[in-house]
Amino acid sequence: MSKTKDTAKQPSVYDDLLKNGTAVLSAPSREELAELVNEIPADCKYAVGAVGRSHDGSSYTLQVDIIKN
Repeated sequence: MSKTKDTAKQPSVYDDLLKNGTAVLSAPSREELAELVNEIPADCKYAVGAVGRSHDGSSYTLQVDIIKN
């Protein structure tokens, strides 16, 4: 159920990423976070930092920045 919920939210995150040039992605596991990054359009050049983890270990976050030419 949470996977459907996350999928429903993500288009707005990608819209923010493409519009503002930066976004913070979050997911309950590193694997799911990697799946979110893999959904970034192939024609976008981007940079990411280190994966962060919440204090209680319930989620992982990653800041993504679009590199503009």
